[in-house]
Amino acid sequence: MNDFEGREREELRSGLRGLADRQVPVPAPVREVVERGRRRRRVRVAGAVTAVVACAVVAGVLSWPRSAPDEHRSAQASAEPTVSAAASGSASAPAAALLRREVDPAGPPAQPGSPVPGQAYPFDWGVHCGARYLRFSGRIWQAQGEVSLPPGLPGVHGPNSAPLVVPGYVTVTGADTARFEAPGYLREPAALRAVADAPLCA
Repeated sequence: MNDFEGREREELRSGLRGLADRQVPVPAPVREVVERGRRRRRVRVAGAVTAVVACAVVAGVLSWPRSAPDEHRSAQASAEPTVSAAASGSASAPAAALLRREVDPAGPPAQPGSPVPGQAYPFDWGVHCGARYLRFSGRIWQAQGEVSLPPGLPGVHGPNSAPLVVPGYVTVTGADTARFEAPGYLREPAALRAVADAPLCA
């Protein structure tokens, strides 16, 4: 190889190295295309997220009307006392969920000193002289109408044994009013009013 060929080869290598070391700028249109692609990708992702959120909101709204009233009614029912009807003072409105009682051989239920209005208290109404008067919580209460007694009433010593009683509940409904209920014995509650005195057989 002569000197001329060596110089040409060296110049070619030098030129190639210079091209390799030089950074070729990216044309502006290429940058714009890349940026446009990135923007479109961001828009697509944002649209997908928005669609997912919207579907979740719609699903929640569609399911809410069916369950919300039931939940509202349940919360309202739990906030009210089970004997809320007693507070109205109406003798014909029975307290909720009262069960049939039986006579306890150990003796009648204890009576409260100060009954809470609207609360049903277990009570055995002695009716050996008829269902006209009863003594409850230190007061005398008179039935405000005829109380129809069924046959086969229990007694303290068994069915039809004296003295006859009607196992039920007394609910104070006002300052001087109350109600007696006996599920399984009386067809309707008996309206009661407090009185000052009663006959000896009462």
